[in-house]
This record gives sequence, C-alpha cells and structure tokens, in this order.
Amino acid sequence: MEIKKFLAKLAVIFALTSCTNTPDLETGEIQTFQMIKNAFEQQKHSKGFVDARTLLSREQIDAANIPVLFVELESGQNGTLTPYPGQGIGQTWLGADGATITMDRGILKASRGMGDDLMGSSVSMPAWSKIDNSVKTYRRELSYISGNNKILEHSFECSIEKNDRKEVIKIWDINFFVTKFKENCGNNEFEIKNTYYLDDQEIVRRASQFHSETLGYIFTERLDR
Repeated sequence: MEIKKFLAKLAVIFALTSCTNTPDLETGEIQTFQMIKNAFEQQKHSKGFVDARTLLSREQIDAANIPVLFVELESGQNGTLTPYPGQGIGQTWLGADGATITMDRGILKASRGMGDDLMGSSVSMPAWSKIDNSVKTYRRELSYISGNNKILEHSFECSIEKNDRKEVIKIWDINFFVTKFKENCGNNEFEIKNTYYLDDQEIVRRASQFHSETLGYIFTERLDR
C-alpha cells in the first residue's frame, strides 16, 4: 500500500459521497478535492512524503461528514481512509487504491495491500468496559503469510491496564476527553507494547499498535467528531 497516495484518492471518495446528497455540493468536499489533487501532482516531482496534517483542515473534515481514519507508518508515510461499504467482522477502512485496514473495537485485526499484511488476528481481551486499573491477562494470535505461502502464526500472552484518570488529547484542533489503556504482549521471541486512547463512546480516538516486523507499529487517529 502506498499510503502517500491516500490523500489524493480520498478526494474521489469525498466526491462520490457528495453525489448522493442534494445538488448543493459541500464546498468543503470540493475544496478538499482540489487541494489534495494539487498536492498529489506536486508529490510526483518530490522525493518526500505528502503529509496529511498539512493538507486537511478541521473545516474540511467536518464538511465531508463521513468517518475518517488517519494512519501513519513508522517510515513517516501517512494518509487517510474511510469506511469500507458493506458489513463484515469489525470495521474495515478503505483506501481508494484498494488497500484496507480492519479494526474490531478499535483494535487492529487485519490488513490488505500494505506489504507483510496481517492476514488475521484473534484476541480474548475483555470488553473495554470490563477493564479497570487492575491488570487483565489474555492471549493474542497474529497470522501472516510466510515466504512459501503458508500461514505463519504468532502467539502472545498479553495484559492490559486502564489509567484511572481521564486526560485530554488534541486531534486536528479538537480536544477529546479520553482514557488511556496500555497493552503488553510477549512470547519467547519479542514483546509488543500497544497504547489506546478511548473516548466516552468507546471510540479509539488514538492508538499505536503493532502491525508486523516489517512495518513495525502503525499510529492511528479518528478525525471525525
């Protein structure tokens, strides 16, 4: 997946969404389309990454009136995704190039089109509402495709704990009151440390989650209010 292309292609999704509305198209969507299109044209002649933070304003996100997920890799590549149409297990977020990330309760479950994809995962983590400031333990399974096209599974013993005090985080100029959860997983080979920031609606507003040994951790933020 070339996340640096997401911003340009997300504009197409905005445009398609607006077609289902009244003839008075949202000016924010039109402006988003033009600005991202121009930035993508500049990107063709640049060796750097297009940074979504410099392209999308809070006004444009609000005008789009659809859920938006910001994703950033450790390499610095970043972009935005929107919900995949249709139903499935968890919530799948789609890039216009066809790459997807699937979340379940805000927890990374699978990816496609990113390279070294997470083919699937299972976790017996308690519901968010059942986690308190004591440590909860459970198991996590992560599945990948090996070099000979066989499924390779990694098993971890995990624990998660909840911060007993709320805090404020700012995402695209908006303050969200959230609760922080820290997750630690390990086996004989390596250790994983994930962090989640949950709002009162149990939306994971910000997270840092392990994806794979190749990509490392991915950083996500929910941009819509």
